[in-house]
This record gives sequence, C-alpha cells and structure tokens, in this order.
Amino acid sequence: MISTRQSSPKPKNDDYARLANYIADASHEGEKCLATWNAGCLADDDYQLGISEVIATQACNERTTKEKTYHLIVSFRPEDESKLSTDDFKDIEKCFAEVLGFEEHQRHCGVHINTANPHMHVAYNMIHPEKKTRHAPYYDYWKRDELCRKLEKEYKITIDPGRKRRQELHKYVVDKKNSILPAVAAARTWEDIHASMASYGLSVSCKEELLIAPFEKNSRGSRIVGHDVHVSLNKQKLEERLGAYQAKKKFYPAQEEFIPSSQDEQRDKNEKAEVMEAYTGQESFDGYLKRHKDIIDSARASALSWQEFQNILQDELNITIKERGRGAVVADLGTRGKSQPHAKLSCLGREYSRARLEADFGKLERLNEGRKSTPKKGYESKPLHRDPERGKLYQEYQLGIKKRKKMFEQQKEQRKQEASEQRLKWKIKIKKYRIDSTLNWKEKRYLVNAIKAEQLRHEELLKKKYANRRAKIKEEIPYGNWNEFLRQKAEAGNMEALAVLQSSKTKEKAAHNERPVDNLLEGMTYTVDNEGNITYKLKNGGVVRDCRKDIYASSDVEAKRFAEELKNRRFTRKHMR
Repeated sequence: MISTRQSSPKPKNDDYARLANYIADASHEGEKCLATWNAGCLADDDYQLGISEVIATQACNERTTKEKTYHLIVSFRPEDESKLSTDDFKDIEKCFAEVLGFEEHQRHCGVHINTANPHMHVAYNMIHPEKKTRHAPYYDYWKRDELCRKLEKEYKITIDPGRKRRQELHKYVVDKKNSILPAVAAARTWEDIHASMASYGLSVSCKEELLIAPFEKNSRGSRIVGHDVHVSLNKQKLEERLGAYQAKKKFYPAQEEFIPSSQDEQRDKNEKAEVMEAYTGQESFDGYLKRHKDIIDSARASALSWQEFQNILQDELNITIKERGRGAVVADLGTRGKSQPHAKLSCLGREYSRARLEADFGKLERLNEGRKSTPKKGYESKPLHRDPERGKLYQEYQLGIKKRKKMFEQQKEQRKQEASEQRLKWKIKIKKYRIDSTLNWKEKRYLVNAIKAEQLRHEELLKKKYANRRAKIKEEIPYGNWNEFLRQKAEAGNMEALAVLQSSKTKEKAAHNERPVDNLLEGMTYTVDNEGNITYKLKNGGVVRDCRKDIYASSDVEAKRFAEELKNRRFTRKHMR
C-alpha cells in the first residue's frame, strides 16, 4: 500500500467539483469505478448534492489565499483487490481521515480499477464545515506512511517495503540480529536493552509498538517496528519481563553505526522526467543527456574554454548550456521557443554545477548564435521499448503524429486570424459610435456597452467552434503519445503492439504472446495499460487482471472462474504446446 498526496494546483485552479466528478468517473458513466461514496456531508448518500455542499462551505472562507482541496491517492497491489471489500475501502479511508485530521471534514471518495494497481482517490475539503477554518496536515507523509504499514498488517495485504532508507535500516538490523537477540534475551532492565542497542548505533523507543531507529543524525524517516525483525522484540513481551518501558538515562558510545547510502542518486533523479517517460513511453531530454554523459565528460575534459566546450556539445549532441537565474540549464538546439526541451545542468551530477564549470572555464559564455553545424546526434524522444517489432508501428505512429500536429497548427493559425479580424471589426464599430456627433454621451455609452456584450458573445461562439474542430481532429487521430498509440492498437487486437508494450525498457520478449481473450464471456470488455497488463471487466462488475506472470481476480465467483480459465490457457502444458 502506497499513499500519495497529489501536488496542489494554484489556488485559482483549485476546483473541488471537477476533482469529485473525476473520482466518480462522471464523464465515462463510472466505467473505471468499483465504488464511490461521500462522507461528512449533510446530503448523506447524494454524491452530487454533497459536491454543492462542499463548494458552499469553501465559499464561506474568503481569508485563505491557499488551495482548499487535499487530493489523496492510496494504491494497492493487484493481488490485494480480492482481499478487500467496499466496506474495507471505506474503513481504510476513515483511518486516513483521522490521521490527517480530516475526520470532521467533507470528502468524496472512489476506488478506481482501470489500471494494473487498484487505487483509491479521496478529495478532502480543507475547510471545516462548522468552524470555516482551513486545516493543512503538518508532516503528513510520515503519518500516512506509518498508517500504511499498520493497515497492511491489519488487513493482511501485501507489505510494501516503503522508503529506501527504511529498507536499508531493516537490512542492517537483520544482519546484526544474531548479536542483538542474545543481548536482549540476557537483559534484566530496560537500561540493559538501551546499552546493547546503542553499541550498534541504534536507539529504542515505545509508542504502540517497540520502535528501533538509528542515532539522531540518521534517524529521520528511518524507524522500524521491533517485531518485524524478530518476535522477541515485541513491546508486550518485553514489558511482561522487564516492566513498563523506561527511557534511556545514560550515554553509551557506539561501536558500530548505521550509515545510509549516499543521497546523490536520489538528488539527481528528475521526477518529472520519470513521470513523462512512464506516461508516454518515450525518452525524456533528461534521459537523453544521461545516456550520452560519457560524450559530455570527454568534451569537458578536452575543452580549454567555454566556446570550445559549447562547440563540441553542438557538434556531437546538438545541445548547449544556457544561463537561467543563478544557475544554468542544458537546452536542445533542435527546437526553439517555449517548447524547447531543457534540463538542469546539475542533472548530470554534482560535478556539473555552474560554480564548478566556471571554476574550470571562467564566467559562463553562451554559444555563438550564428554558428552553423551538422550534429552527429540529436534528441528525438525515441521509444523506450526494445522489442524488435516496434519499427513499422513507430513509423505509423510518427506519420499520424505529424499529421495531427500539422492539423492543430493550421487550426491555430486560422483561429488567430479569425479572432484578429473580429477584434478589428468590433474596434471599428466602437470607434464609430464614440465619434458620432449626433449621439449624446448616454446613448454612446449604451451603444458601446451593447457592442462589447455582442463581442463577448461572438468570442465564446468562436471558442466553441474551434473546440469542436479540435475534438474532430482528436477523433480522427485519437493518440497523443507512443504509449497511447500502442494501447489503442493492442485493445483493437494487434498482437505486435501488445508485445512492444510489454517489452518496456528491457530487451526481454513478452512473457506471453496471446491475443486478449474477448469471447469467453458475454458482455465482457478489456483494456490495456501502459505496461501491457490486460484488465478484463465482466458484465456483473467483476474484474480480472492479467499481469503476464500472474493473474488476479476480484472476490466474486464469476471473476474467479474466468481467472482459472485464463490460468489454464496460459500455464497448462496443453495450451503451452
């Protein structure tokens, strides 16, 4: 189980109604929803009336200049869906509301099953329905993370390893277990426990459970529960033997110390680039730079000045280094303007900070604008999939995308020209009435206001006209990125597209090479996600997820029966021949 707070929009874009309708999947008649409900509202079970109630509550607080909606997403493993009922999801949401301090607040919730991992969306109204004050949870990640570990045990669902440092601490304590456990067994007081743990650079505290953490400088976000390591490190058992927990009274020197791994790797990660690659299935500019870091390193080593360094970067990779604020960015020379791909210079490593480069070459100098070059390589946002069958499909995708972009650009120019002509037309009319000497000032003001109102009406009509044209282009070419193209092809039964989608970033072939089963049950539909996992939705609402190596089913009988048929088809010798 993983909980995430979706990044807050700017206050002017904060729209609770839009988020609540998305959670209910209102635009698709709830196709991807397992369940939806609202809580804390006077409207009881009326979902839409509850939305109106929240909007009215938020309007009562005019003091805050921050967002008024908290969007929480809780993700589960595919195998957990059959273990959890709708009531379980509701109870889990109540636990999160209590931990975050939203138990008295209004919220709208929904469980989505349109991806390989079932997930729950919750929209919390941050404005209290009675006090009308805004509540923002403090250090909410740590509270949510601890609750996730607790709920995993309570509902007996798959335990998520959690943060990297927590995993490292758990491994460190397990490795020292053979030395720690005899010392704990021989302890006669809590002070003996503290002394034996301190020798390994660990401290012990008690809340609901016995918690083990490294010494203070490395402790943030790195606590683990004692009985996760061994049953003898259980709070209840230790208190039965040693009495009520007592805090440490003396200082004990550490003979060994837990040292977490370097954070450089985490610091260098570009989350936006990773999200872009996962969503589109194409290489980000950040990934392009890291893939060719050896070329950049050799260019830096051989260059003696900024101009020489910039020239080599242009000749080899068609990139340049530009100043931005107090830092610097690497930009792609193949695209100009606002859409120019760029990445922080430090994404290549700490040794590529602006200060360190200026120590080598002096003050930053831009590339000479008039310089012409024929680069050996360039950024093209290539597919990350490595399947050998992708070539023809990618050509088809590129043709479609080029056509789509051209149609959008033509439409944009047409709209710009038409809007300009309309503005000129209304400007002339307004000026005509203002200089008309036969009208008094009241008549002029009335006519000018009427013209302006008519102008606004025509602008809205123009907006709708071109919105309809954009919709028609999207209907004609319905994909906007490589992953979308592959998904649509796979859902239409193209096995090559499914194999490419399942190949992901690795060179491995797909785990199976079968057409999605669409004729076993009447009224059944299926969808394919970005990783090539197939989700079957049965007529009665049951869900079966085919994740290639494993097949998971929801708790109803028909879904389990269909999952068994899929397993027989996939894994028995009869169907493997």
